[in-house]
Amino acid sequence: MNRYKILTIMIVLALPFLTGCFSGGSSNPVGTSVVNSNSAPTLDSAPSDLRACKFAKSADRKFTFAKSNHKIDYAFRSNFQKTAACLKIMLQGVESADHIFITFEKMAVKSESGVVTNISLPSSKIDLLAAAELSQVLADLALPAGIYNQLVVSVKSAEIVVNNVTSALYVPSGRIRFNGKIELKDGYTTNLKIKFMSRILRNIGHGHGHGKGNAKLKLMPVIKVSSELVANVVEVTDGDINGRVENFVSAQILSGVTVSLDGTDFSAVTDDAGAFSFSKVPAGIYTLKAVHPDYLDYSLAVSVEAGQVAAVVVQINPAVINSSIANTGWFSKIYPFSDAKGEYAEVALETPVNIDFVSLAFVKAEMKFTAEYYATGSGRCLNYLSTTQQVSALADLGDWWAGNTAVTGTYLGEFYATTTPGTTYTVDVTEMIRSNPSSAYYMASRNIGLLNIRLTNIQLSVYYR
Repeated sequence: MNRYKILTIMIVLALPFLTGCFSGGSSNPVGTSVVNSNSAPTLDSAPSDLRACKFAKSADRKFTFAKSNHKIDYAFRSNFQKTAACLKIMLQGVESADHIFITFEKMAVKSESGVVTNISLPSSKIDLLAAAELSQVLADLALPAGIYNQLVVSVKSAEIVVNNVTSALYVPSGRIRFNGKIELKDGYTTNLKIKFMSRILRNIGHGHGHGKGNAKLKLMPVIKVSSELVANVVEVTDGDINGRVENFVSAQILSGVTVSLDGTDFSAVTDDAGAFSFSKVPAGIYTLKAVHPDYLDYSLAVSVEAGQVAAVVVQINPAVINSSIANTGWFSKIYPFSDAKGEYAEVALETPVNIDFVSLAFVKAEMKFTAEYYATGSGRCLNYLSTTQQVSALADLGDWWAGNTAVTGTYLGEFYATTTPGTTYTVDVTEMIRSNPSSAYYMASRNIGLLNIRLTNIQLSVYYR
């Protein structure tokens, strides 16, 4: 082996230790704040021989702060018994100077399916004249819910009083019929009003000389029938609330969330299934509030219906939105150790929601990362943040890529990369994020030292409290 080869090997072996000394060695202020230059260094713009590269696509957005954070469904309690369907028949009389008395005997109703229900009526005389102003309840009874299309009322007898003289009335067929739609519904009373609008009284008999003694009066009523459904008064005056609280971004159930009804003593903490419940809440409208230290408070109006259960699903927003965590491998332009030969490295940071929707609401945004140097001592890097890709790639390494050129993004500062485990930095990027809301950000780093560095645990955090 000649002396030139030996000299080359010695230089290569000594290079890590020399560069460590050149770049500041142990004098690096590990853990101190970011060292910022007065102006951002100019990035190289000289073209280089680049290979085409397909970069990682953005993750699908399932959640945005624009959608509703809650939903409410209602159902009757499992043990709640609604009142049966009820049919109330009211009779209104004629407007006349004569007293007409009718004694009803029975009644029958026929359903659409053909089922006939016979109903016995109390035997009592009803004065149609007296009923003209105040309806007379002819029947009030429970029947199966459904549609009925025929009502027949049988008349036992009828008579009229004119000038204090009582005369019998003849009712053809002895029945009053109504054909039409009558609806009966559980929880409701169907008020069926039969109103005598007028009457036609005719003398009937053998006629033509057979004498007045054999004459009869015939009643031919003209009636109007109306039907209405009236909700029955429910004795129950309270309802229940069953609910679940979830993370708005991930839809994961949340335990330990305090849920309360403002202005009341009702309060609960969600269990391991994210569930809570309130029983026997007086009917009314309440403000339900969900509170957790790591999430934003959320309030919504809930109506409690008597005898019903309100099923509430609430999704609350995290107080901090974190992007994906990214890492670069080792990179440098001059002395690549393992992963890639390139002066620049870049990663994509995905946020679970599009910050556009809440850009005016957050209070702080921070970039965190750890800068690590391959050798003993330290190296330096310049870091940039952008909403678009900055580095033209020489190598696509999956989660990150390396290159020798870049376009300028927002300059974060100059940072020291130190011996393992490296130095962790936190940089305030509030104004940059507020001015450039997006769902994806790109952090680029330029290694201005001789040996490899890498950045790990790169993450963007947006604080809403």
